Amino acid sequence: MTIDTTPSVELTVEDGIALLRLRRPEARNAVSPELMAGLEEALRSSALAGARALVISAEGPVFCAGVDLGVVRAAVEQHDLDAVLGGLLESLHRCIRALRALPVPVVAAVEGAAAGAGVGLALAADLRVAGRSAVFVPAYLAIGASPDGGVSFHLTRALGSPRAAAALIRNRHLGAAELAGVGLVEQVVEDGEAEAAALRLAGEVAGTAPLALQALRRLVDAAPTQGLDAHLDLEAATVGSVWRTEDFVEGVTAFLEKRPPNFRGH
Repeated sequence: MTIDTTPSVELTVEDGIALLRLRRPEARNAVSPELMAGLEEALRSSALAGARALVISAEGPVFCAGVDLGVVRAAVEQHDLDAVLGGLLESLHRCIRALRALPVPVVAAVEGAAAGAGVGLALAADLRVAGRSAVFVPAYLAIGASPDGGVSFHLTRALGSPRAAAALIRNRHLGAAELAGVGLVEQVVEDGEAEAAALRLAGEVAGTAPLALQALRRLVDAAPTQGLDAHLDLEAATVGSVWRTEDFVEGVTAFLEKRPPNFRGH
């Protein structure tokens, strides 16, 4: 087992599966400068180099309560909102980009509330497992803010523009059953079991071809914004670059030889 720990974030790697756990349960894992620094450090950690999948989880009954409003209040009192919130936003968006760029499948284990930036972190994963208490809370407009962390991007693609806008305007809570119904959650389990279920799911998808996975993300993200002809051109360019890789040759060879492939991202 490889362990890389900061006060707010713990990263462990065992049998090729990385587990990144938020560790501010006393603050409902709310986003603070310390938590974001720990998250960025974990996503840069050399411990991830040998991982074949990553699970994001959290200590305590709440996945992530969004931005720590105590930090926001202090910034308001010090007339320092741009510096404090700007720094948090830049760090959050670096983490979202880093998660989407990882060459391994990412699974989020969500129990309790994911609010604001917590929704963004959960939606940045490729797959999600939810406890029955899991609920996505947009939260932004309730405090006079606008969405960040990719929340408007991912919710619009999952729900469509009218439903996403309505959920954000009304701060409508999206429970585990509804999230599963719209395809945002792969599995709903009993509370206390989401992390274990996410680790099992990560084990199932571990070893996914890294270059093909990254290409898939680019195609899926681009699909809603362009016409069929443009998307076919993008698919052609993308698959053409992928079939020139060693992984593609390995995948075809392994299939014909009836053995598991050994993808190495080459």
